[in-house]
Amino acid sequence: MRLLEVPRFLRWGKPVERQVRDHPGTTLALAAFRPPHTISTFSVWRTVREMEEMVHGSSGVPADRRHADAMVERRRRDFHHEFATFRFRPLSEHGTWEGRTGIVPLS
Repeated sequence: MRLLEVPRFLRWGKPVERQVRDHPGTTLALAAFRPPHTISTFSVWRTVREMEEMVHGSSGVPADRRHADAMVERRRRDFHHEFATFRFRPLSEHGTWEGRTGIVPLS
């Protein structure tokens, strides 16, 4: 994270965080940071399609353009020194997370 971009990142990122958290296709959404430069998010989705529709702003849920608009802003002037997105397919689920199970969708 570029320190001078943190306020701008938060202004664009908080609505996206709420969008992901409240999306009906999300089964788990987490965010973490390691000051001063590292911010990361992690989410598990019912389907790849629901996740991709949210990313591109075509999911049909209220305020569904938040993520797409924030990515346009990031391309305009990057918030980060380095940025990466990783997507994985979960293979299985073992144990619980804060008493919850069924986070990983059954295929």
